[in-house]
Amino acid sequence: MKTLTQIVAELSHLPGVAVAMVVGAIDGLIVETPGMKDAVTGGPDPRKHPAALGAYLYSKATRAADAARLGTPAFMRLEAQQGHICVVGARDVVLVTIVSPDANLGRVRLDMMNAARGVS
Repeated sequence: MKTLTQIVAELSHLPGVAVAMVVGAIDGLIVETPGMKDAVTGGPDPRKHPAALGAYLYSKATRAADAARLGTPAFMRLEAQQGHICVVGARDVVLVTIVSPDANLGRVRLDMMNAARGVS
């Protein structure tokens, strides 16, 4: 089993991944993420909103999939003009990545799903 720190570090190094985080599935709070470059100490963390959004969307999609009797969502991707937010559930947490528009989404998806299987 890999630690959350190892999982986040590996996902963070994928080409096109700007940020990788492990987020609480219920509360949307960041559990693990690498340090930010050029971060202002004590300033607001710009990752908290995408983290909360990822957890919220996963929660809503899980409820919708359950209602449709489809089971648990395997992978979610929100596509926007500036990039993507990708989310994979892993027990009590979700893995969230913020990805550039030109990233290899297949590779990101595969690595996120493999990482989710390794969450203890």
